[in-house]
Amino acid sequence: PVDLTELTRRDVNTAELSVVKRAIRVPVRIMLHILDRFLSYVENPLFRFWSRRVPLKFRQKLTFVAWTIYLPIHKALIGRRSGLHPSVSLEYHALTSMMWWGRLFPITIKRIRMCLSQLHVCHPSWAYKDMIKPVSTDDKHTSNKPNNGENHGISGHVTEVYHQMKMKRTLTGFRESVRNGTYDEMIVTGQYIQQSTRPSEKVILWIYGGAFLAGDSKGNLGIAEKVGLMCGGRDCFIPDYRLVPEYHLDDALFDITLAYEYLLFERGIRPENVILLGISSGGGLVTLLLQALAEALQKYESNVELPAGGVLVGPFVDYCTPKGSMDAYIKHDLIVNQSVFDEGIPYLEVVLGSHENRVEASPIYRNFIGLPPLCICVSEHEVVYDQAMILAQRAKNQGVDVTVGTWKYMCHIFPFFAPFIPEGMEGLEFICNWMRDY
Repeated sequence: PVDLTELTRRDVNTAELSVVKRAIRVPVRIMLHILDRFLSYVENPLFRFWSRRVPLKFRQKLTFVAWTIYLPIHKALIGRRSGLHPSVSLEYHALTSMMWWGRLFPITIKRIRMCLSQLHVCHPSWAYKDMIKPVSTDDKHTSNKPNNGENHGISGHVTEVYHQMKMKRTLTGFRESVRNGTYDEMIVTGQYIQQSTRPSEKVILWIYGGAFLAGDSKGNLGIAEKVGLMCGGRDCFIPDYRLVPEYHLDDALFDITLAYEYLLFERGIRPENVILLGISSGGGLVTLLLQALAEALQKYESNVELPAGGVLVGPFVDYCTPKGSMDAYIKHDLIVNQSVFDEGIPYLEVVLGSHENRVEASPIYRNFIGLPPLCICVSEHEVVYDQAMILAQRAKNQGVDVTVGTWKYMCHIFPFFAPFIPEGMEGLEFICNWMRDY
């Protein structure tokens, strides 16, 4: 296939900052190595104290006070000299200066999981006050309005789901096609966000990302609630799924398939009222689930219908040897940097095995016939740009209605920095505008 990154790589110029980075890279790397050794002894108790003892509201306020102090200092001292291009916002330049050094710091699965479990710290309600309209409520039901959301940093009500399913209707799997699992595998867990006094008619099934190595439902409560509110007050279900390397990619697909069937057959949500939203590797799982559902309808006359559509945010959908933007853009991506790449990518080969198995597992190489409409949000300068564009083109060629939104010079999953950068808010608005039509 054509290397699509050649279309955008030419207008990236970071020579000015590169000189500075090269000049101080060695001493910074030494300092980070010392910090790494220190953290290896204290990071577990520190993280437990931060996540369990420090109130969520305090963590959120501390994060935004620090950003409020940092931003004007960066503007005065560095300005527009750190991002990929001068045209991006001052906020994104500041974010780049803050996050670029992460590539020099050793990354472990434990640290990735710690970081992703704290995503809700970056998404307090006040950060979206100008973007979210209040959800209308029926006055006569106000006294029964669920109200435990404050404990979770949101305005809606959170139900912790733990439900034993009796059966799984859709065949999934790469090692072998399976319908049902063991007793423990048939349990759906996660967080269900109800926005108003009554359950909404339309629901978002939210599949978090983390390179299949990390991520959890509680860490996504803040951003999932905000997207649901921006779409007109839709409830959101964030299911948990099993992670690599303890489990297989098959197991993750099994779990989100069961979660979709839980919405349909246990909560009574009509499939045409469900939107699947996947972030990064979650976008890959959403695509795999849609492909499994479409294949089941075509081959096995399944009684599990397709949802209204799927939203893919920076979708990670090619699990073969990295190439193109997945190989070249780790040099400047703020999320999937060299350290994350070196820690995460080898697990794909460990878990999936041969090249043939990795091709079979990659949704980009599978059949798109019969899929519902897709919305893809991606940066032209992030690591999964090639994959997203190839997926979009192949899906279109097979008759799928695909809408693509692209932004220049942004990092991987940039919409989820919406409280900090205007480009992120633009990305969320694009996604939500599309979802309102379904």
